[in-house]
Amino acid sequence: MKTKFNAYEKTLYEFLSDIYVVCPKCENQAIIRSKGHLRDLKEKEIKLICTKCGMNKYYSETPKDKWTSERSGIEYEMRNLIIGANIDPYFRLPLWLQKEMPDGLLWAYNYEHLDFIENHVSAELRNRENSPTRNKSLGSRLPKWMTSKKNRTEILNGIEKLKRK
Repeated sequence: MKTKFNAYEKTLYEFLSDIYVVCPKCENQAIIRSKGHLRDLKEKEIKLICTKCGMNKYYSETPKDKWTSERSGIEYEMRNLIIGANIDPYFRLPLWLQKEMPDGLLWAYNYEHLDFIENHVSAELRNRENSPTRNKSLGSRLPKWMTSKKNRTEILNGIEKLKRK
């Protein structure tokens, strides 16, 4: 019997509540905690915490990005979140869960995200069905090298190594 897994119901945004990063102070595992949905977050609700060295910082304490409008010459300050890279969207720290693979970089925001990738990669049958988020879903956005059957064993071995990290 073939395993069926529907990865077309979740988006990357659903894995942003607890993000494991490399602590900028001691280089151990730290966590970025946030409450609620990305759209509703307040800067004071996003916090970097390292239990090894005691590093503790709120997102609201970080400088905003500055850019100047070419048209008006006015300088603006704003928050630009980087989502979908091997850094966290807020503090832009390297993710704790990342591993270089022959065809690209395997990364996850947290262990739930890593489990999701593992389930998607190991599924023998991936069914998009009629999900309203199917084209915005994480399953449709994973790179081809990661979802290719020929790389399955190698990717799953990489995931196992990250789980033990």
